[in-house]
Amino acid sequence: MKIAFRHTPFDEAQCAELDAIAKAAGFDTLWCTAAVPTAENLADCEALIGYFPPAILKDLPNLRWIQTPAAGVERLCVPGTFATEDVVLTNCSGVFGIDISEYMVGAILVLLRHMKGYIKQQGERSWKTIGVGRAIYGSTCAVIGCGNIGQNIAKRLKALGAACVRGIDMRAAAPTDDFDEMYTPADYAHALEGVDIVTASLPNTPTTKGLVSADMIAAMNERTVFVNAGRGATVDQAALTQALQDKRIYGAALDVFEVEPLPEDSPLWTLDNVVVTPHIAGWDDDPVNILSMFELVKGNLERWIAGEPLTHVVDRSRGF
Repeated sequence: MKIAFRHTPFDEAQCAELDAIAKAAGFDTLWCTAAVPTAENLADCEALIGYFPPAILKDLPNLRWIQTPAAGVERLCVPGTFATEDVVLTNCSGVFGIDISEYMVGAILVLLRHMKGYIKQQGERSWKTIGVGRAIYGSTCAVIGCGNIGQNIAKRLKALGAACVRGIDMRAAAPTDDFDEMYTPADYAHALEGVDIVTASLPNTPTTKGLVSADMIAAMNERTVFVNAGRGATVDQAALTQALQDKRIYGAALDVFEVEPLPEDSPLWTLDNVVVTPHIAGWDDDPVNILSMFELVKGNLERWIAGEPLTHVVDRSRGF
């Protein structure tokens, strides 16, 4: 039987180490480096590591485990994706916290310090001030989604002197070193009262779809900066766009959208209080992510060969 690898971000030495582990256990290995593999190519594979076309997975009767380098796995959680419900799906959640939280801090400062306007003025060779900037120091922040990414952004906001960091999470929890206050989404009105900064890093699941609703957006204020680096489907994009157009919130940095690529006719492209980036907040190929990802994948490969429980197992019914 075989283990197939495709589109992993690992270097030659790391790939060789994974290959050696598989072959030492008696598995043949298939490295899909060129054309998109077909179901026929992968028919005798028991395990897949990397990115594979979801449409062919239902035609792989021997598949027992798939390890994706991604954290978000909504495309692999659709009922009927696999030939059998016994297939174990594992992801790389927890790998991207540093990368994405640093993106968020940078995006917040771009908006608070008018950097978008100054970059435009640089192109015009215009030397003039835009206005007084604002600081993260002393701010009130709300972090929607308190997993690894949420915890990482909370640490950084606190380190920069935020006066209060509130967590909003599906699971009721007590305050921690990272979060001064904790709320569930049902109590968003209190969580968002007087808030200066709101970040969202939610996965796309049946319970998080549209969670950042029109009502939640309305609870923000004219000073609020909103950053989304989770999934676009978790936010009511129409309500957010209208709030930005009406200047009912201060601005937004958006790395994810309901439809990607963002359609050319979206008003978000041209709003002066919006930063748009093309889903790049957390890159597989970023060196800060690769080492953690490799250790996770290597550890799971060794566990799977040994018949031990895997880590980072996805509950496909919940989507994470």
